[in-house]
Amino acid sequence: MLQTVVCPNIGHSIVHHFDAGAAVWGQAITPSIAHLVQAHHEVAIDYTRMRPGIVFEVNRGVAMLPHVTGPSTFRLHAEAAAFRHAAGRPATAVEVAVHCEVSAGRALKLWGRVTAEDPAQHWGASGRPHHNIAATIPVIFVVTFWEISRAVDTRIDQLMRETAEKDRRIEELESKIALAMCAQ
Repeated sequence: MLQTVVCPNIGHSIVHHFDAGAAVWGQAITPSIAHLVQAHHEVAIDYTRMRPGIVFEVNRGVAMLPHVTGPSTFRLHAEAAAFRHAAGRPATAVEVAVHCEVSAGRALKLWGRVTAEDPAQHWGASGRPHHNIAATIPVIFVVTFWEISRAVDTRIDQLMRETAEKDRRIEELESKIALAMCAQ
């Protein structure tokens, strides 16, 4: 079954076609991908680090107001606290994955590196963050790879919610049984 998403655009609509189970991918930002990302006011962003003592660390944050600035770059306003925690020091490039909901059951994921647009502005001369910090930091996101695929995360989230609900119900029934046995 062929599924489509129609996005309004100045002049004409952009139509995205997704076959069931098909994964659309690429390395350069196409106009359709740019439109899909820029249509979101905020996107989820996962900062990943590998360093001594920590094999693999993921820090989730939010980035706002995505804007295409080149064939493989976006300018975003990232949450300052999450970005600083991931970067650690000025001018550090951090590996990231950006997630966007495309349509029901479809997700766009972009992988790449993010750096502060002006590291000196947001870190002092000592390399530590300023005390009067802003809530967001303008960052440059260089895309390495992107993919549109089925939103597996939504199915997993749904299964986790159902499991949590069943666990809660089982605990409730066990507590009722325990109370009933105490009364005897």
